[in-house]
Amino acid sequence: MGNTNWDKLISGEEIKKVKKIRSVPYMTKTIFASSLEDEKSEGWDVLSHMKDQKKLKVKKDKPQDEIFEDTIWGLLANLGFTTMNRDRHFTMSYGDSDAQTQQIDVFAVDNETILFVECKSAISLTNSNFKNMIEAYGEKMRGLQAEANKKFPNRKCKFIFATNNYILSNSDEDRLKAFNFVHFNENTVTYYQKLVKHLGTSARYQLLGNLFAQTTIKGMENRIPAIRGKMGGHTYYSFSIEPEKLLKIGYVLHRSEANSNLMPTYQRLIKKGRLKAVRKFINEDHGYFPNSIIISIDTKRSLQFDRSEKQIPGAVADLGILHLPRQYRSAYIIDGQHRLYGYSDSQYASSNSIPVVAFENLDKKEQVRLFMEINENQKSVSKKLRNILNADILWDSTKESERRDALRLKIAQDLGEKTTSPLYGRINIDEDQGSEIKCVTIECIRIAINVGNFLSRFDKRNILTQNGIFDLGQNDATLKLLYGFLEKCLSYVKTYSAEEWEKGSAMNGILTINNGIGGLIRTINDIANFLIDNKKIDPMSDSIDHMAAEAEYYLDPICRFINQLSEETRTDIKKSYGGNGPILCWRYFQKAIHDDRPEFNPSGMIKYWEDHGKEFNSDAIRMLPTIEKAVKALVREKLEESYDSKWIKEIPQPIYTDANARASKEEYETGETQDWWDYITLLGVKSIVTYGKNWSNIFSDIFTLNSKTMGDKEVKTEWLTVLYKLQSKAAKANFTVAKVEYQLLCEAYAKFAESET
Repeated sequence: MGNTNWDKLISGEEIKKVKKIRSVPYMTKTIFASSLEDEKSEGWDVLSHMKDQKKLKVKKDKPQDEIFEDTIWGLLANLGFTTMNRDRHFTMSYGDSDAQTQQIDVFAVDNETILFVECKSAISLTNSNFKNMIEAYGEKMRGLQAEANKKFPNRKCKFIFATNNYILSNSDEDRLKAFNFVHFNENTVTYYQKLVKHLGTSARYQLLGNLFAQTTIKGMENRIPAIRGKMGGHTYYSFSIEPEKLLKIGYVLHRSEANSNLMPTYQRLIKKGRLKAVRKFINEDHGYFPNSIIISIDTKRSLQFDRSEKQIPGAVADLGILHLPRQYRSAYIIDGQHRLYGYSDSQYASSNSIPVVAFENLDKKEQVRLFMEINENQKSVSKKLRNILNADILWDSTKESERRDALRLKIAQDLGEKTTSPLYGRINIDEDQGSEIKCVTIECIRIAINVGNFLSRFDKRNILTQNGIFDLGQNDATLKLLYGFLEKCLSYVKTYSAEEWEKGSAMNGILTINNGIGGLIRTINDIANFLIDNKKIDPMSDSIDHMAAEAEYYLDPICRFINQLSEETRTDIKKSYGGNGPILCWRYFQKAIHDDRPEFNPSGMIKYWEDHGKEFNSDAIRMLPTIEKAVKALVREKLEESYDSKWIKEIPQPIYTDANARASKEEYETGETQDWWDYITLLGVKSIVTYGKNWSNIFSDIFTLNSKTMGDKEVKTEWLTVLYKLQSKAAKANFTVAKVEYQLLCEAYAKFAESET
């Protein structure tokens, strides 16, 4: 068999032993203690001391490319491949010449398939250029496959190109497709690692369904008794089947990079705890599930159904024999994945039967709708998952507003899932648990895009009400344009505010959290509008690179603001909760640009800071108690002057009673005599001056400020309510005095308190 070193292959218990070695991220060796310093200079460190004191066991970290190879090797071993290469020194012949040999990084065989894996790993995110390597493998694969089939006959072969930290170019992706090669990036690897952790070797069915979709499963009996009927305009078949058969042809459309070419996808990743409970129910409790698994059989032509000669007259369904496809990934599991996979690795997988309702060629978007309907009536679909599914369901909606919402959701999803995105791995998608790094929500990004004018707006009648500045009319084209622009702008901020970007929510971080990202996207929208208004860019014709380059001049002040953030501002942003958080951050970013680039002055920014800038706070805090003291003294003086000893009768009883009660309580607690009048509030003052004839006889002229000359007594004394509310807010950390409130304060201070100071 040529120069293939088949002796480098292992199986059975040897795979377990080698897996244990390859799972360790370092190499080991035994040395003489006397040579330790020399070994340290080459990166070796002491691992353990030997019984022989003259010797030591030392370790050194494996190169990152070897660690990645070991990761892929370990994954395929865990998936249950029965024959594999021992180490990195396995070579195969691919031609007649002795020199025509190829080193194989990972070689894996089971009873049906042969996998060749080439692994490439970089230390940091790098653009790819694999033209020569892919084309070289393309030329060798026929020879490698022929050589492998001599040793392992009647098996399907597939070449996998596995990468870590590489951004594959479109050209490289096209080359892989041309040779029918499969690309696994780090997301794909992570998906199968999670899956094998939950399913064990049965996860191999998902892998084979991905690699060999629509190829024949040899030796499978595919005929099964069934009932054929119609439901909701769709043909369906009802039957019972051995779980083992359905596992082979079945495929679950998990939301994962591994299934990105099968969009839309809709299934949650299988839950280990739930699966464990199902397996126990089947294996130990001899349990069964009477409710049907729902699937859609995917076939290029109509399913063969041999209608039985014996039928029930007048029945709406037919009896017969259904011929299932003998192919991998020919049945999509819509509902019941835990019930089905509960039988994986079970002694009952081939002897039990499970009920199935199978639709024929159900469109994937119809599958999504059916999945959501089923789960709405069983287990609630989470808001995160609903958002992702709506991005698929509404993509081609006849309602323009729904299509735009799908676009917003898709942009948010891509920002979290694309390796080129600066927010890759930072957006909490599906039902993942959040973390200090993954703490931005899809909903936050959807809202941030929605409140601006990136996209067009339509009313309920599908009539355009506002043109979107980046809206090309078609979702696919608009997605490419708007996503590309946002990615470039966010990447710029990440590059020049790297320290803050990496924090997430840790260390009081304010940028890569909902507040920061929501505010940043809003500000990028403002920048785009400013550039369009000033004829700097035209999204309908300009390139993404040109537009992003123009935006950088206005992103620079944001980066400087972030890098020089004071602890007071950081706390202000961090502690602003709910929908107010992104808005506050947005206004801070706008102001940072305006301070450096005065020509940038978006609508509403100046007024916002007049109302929220805290520049009036210290004056307000100084004036409020002085105004209250002066107003209360004046009211008491005028009451005593007008009513003499009966003045208390001109106070509303609830006001008098409440003030007395609070004074008595304080007197009881402190032992000091209290004047109940001190416990009258500004709201109490308002009630007193407007009570009975007090207003017309005494206070109408005194308590009418110049700014409130029109209206009844309630309107003319509303300023007392405003001041009372300011007093209530003054103790809070986020206390701010709006400009109009400050003007009212100054007017009241000038009229009642200025002579007191």
